[in-house]
Amino acid sequence: MIDFTKTFEVRWSDLDPNVHVRHSAYPDYCAAARIDLLNKHGFGMRKFAELQLGPVLFKETTCFLKELLANDRVKVNMTVAEMSDTGHKWTIHHELFRESDGEKVATVTVEGAWMSMKLRKITPPPEELLKVFESIRK
Repeated sequence: MIDFTKTFEVRWSDLDPNVHVRHSAYPDYCAAARIDLLNKHGFGMRKFAELQLGPVLFKETTCFLKELLANDRVKVNMTVAEMSDTGHKWTIHHELFRESDGEKVATVTVEGAWMSMKLRKITPPPEELLKVFESIRK
């Protein structure tokens, strides 16, 4: 089973005029975590180009719970909340925690699918990618 967490340091460019992390940085952290997990399991950009396949998002929902500030570090985890029988559609849930005190600062949920770059249609993933998704913590 894959139990994946990635840690990010809040950068100056992540801040808004209120000097806390801007709203759009939270889903950016989650997207980077998802891509890192895929890379670590053999599905980097080159592999997706070979497969002529890529992830697409239909919906992204963020719930903000606490502030993140400059110099904070944030831990992002991910779980597969739902997946279609063939794996072509999925829902991934992220929780974001401030590293210094373990406080949950946000949740991000994305609904997406795999898209054939050749056909421009939603398509089931190859077996090896489906196995990666099936092994991510539920």
